[in-house]
This record gives sequence, C-alpha cells and structure tokens, in this order.
Amino acid sequence: MKPKAHILVVEDKALLYKRMAMFLTENNYSVADYSPSYEEALLSVHKKTPDVALLDIELSGDKTGIDLGEKLSKEYSIPFIYVTDYGDDETFYKSLATKHEQFLVKTKPHLDTKELLRAIQTVLAKRKNQKPQVPKKSILCYTDYINNLKELAKDSVSQVPVPFQEIILISTKDAYGEKLKTNYVRIETHNKQSYFLPVSLTEISVKLPLQFSRINESEIVNLSEDILDGRINGSRIKIGKSVHHISKTYKTEVENRFELLYQKIK
Repeated sequence: MKPKAHILVVEDKALLYKRMAMFLTENNYSVADYSPSYEEALLSVHKKTPDVALLDIELSGDKTGIDLGEKLSKEYSIPFIYVTDYGDDETFYKSLATKHEQFLVKTKPHLDTKELLRAIQTVLAKRKNQKPQVPKKSILCYTDYINNLKELAKDSVSQVPVPFQEIILISTKDAYGEKLKTNYVRIETHNKQSYFLPVSLTEISVKLPLQFSRINESEIVNLSEDILDGRINGSRIKIGKSVHHISKTYKTEVENRFELLYQKIK
C-alpha cells in the first residue's frame, strides 16, 4: 500500500524518534531517517521533500527547532508541527512568528499519539491541493556586472540558471585574483565559467545547499564528492588544480560540514 504521506521527524532523543517513527509507520506514513539537528534535517529535506515536519524545539547543535521552522516556512513552504517539552508561554509566543500549523506539548511519560495523528491529518487535509515548494537546484546568475549588462542589445542574455552541482567556488575576487566591486560575488563552475551576483558572501551563504561551506573571508566552496578532490593537512582544500586555504575563523564550520557530508572512521 502506498504511504499516505512522507513525514520528517526532527528529534534529538533517539528513543523518542524511534517510537514516533514506529507509530507513524504503523499508520501507513513513510518517515525520514533520524535527524537530531537543524543541519541534518535540511539534508533530509534535500533528499526527499516531506509533506509534514514534526519539530522538537531543543535540538543537537547551536540552532533550535524554531530556527528550523522559520527556514521551512520561508524557503520551502513545508508545513510543520512543533512537538516539544516546552509548554511555557514565552516559547509558544516566540514560535508563533514561524507560522507553525500546531504546537503540541509532549505529555509524560508518553506522547499523546492520537492527538499527534489528528494534527498530521488536519495539516494534510488543509494542504491537499497545495504543492510544497521543492528545494532549488539552480541559482539565477548574471553574466557580468549589472551596469555592464545595460550596454548589451535588448535580445542579449543577461541572466542564466547555474546548477548548484556545477558550482565549485563562490568568491569576492575575479578569475585573476583581483577584488570585485563591493557586495558582488563571482560564481565559478567546474568548466571555469564565471557568473556574478550583487550580494555579499554572508547574504548568499544562507541560500546555498549544505554541501557549500565558507572557508575564509573571500571564498565559499562546494564540498560535495563530485567536486572536492581532497584536503591537504586539514588546513587547505584542493579542487582541480586550485588549492584553497581554510582560515581559523571558519575551521569549525568546515569541520561540521564534513561531519554531515562524509562518514569518518577514526
């Protein structure tokens, strides 16, 4: 029998996740793999878009379920329900800004599964004729600085979609190492094509899939297995013939991204 819907359960307690996943599976829902953190939840979203997400508020790592709810609402249009130990007014009113569907408080010693099931069914019924926004696979870039493009003929192409999987580098420098105009970045693909966007590295970093990581003050690189050639002594990254330095400021961020993307055997 085809599952009724696909559910993402974001819960930092493995035992509770297992119980919820088992209950949902018994009720003919498919359930995403264990996602105890904000970052792992987004990786799961990119693997398969859920119909509904169940979010705990206290998660592993620095970011909370409220941070994740805001992301799902603004960028993915994925409906979500908070399932949390925090029943205080402060947490509830803070969560309202994220436009959640429902706010359920875990009851001890067991979660009220009947209430949870009805909440999921209510969300699915409301969203029956609405399609969630799928994760973006490309970014729309300019072929040059915007002011330069104004001089082109009216029928000239000024913007093109660039697939994320083809991007190797996002930099504040041109192909010759010279600094770009303020608040501009250059998008470089694996075939050495360059494109431009009138944003800062900080602005674009929050719009990128999780395989991208900032490594220093002027560069974001693609760490996916299709792009990355390897690491050099832990402080540098090699992509093709280019070697990129990891600064101390971003070393922790890079290490966290490697932990998410690759299995390590110590």
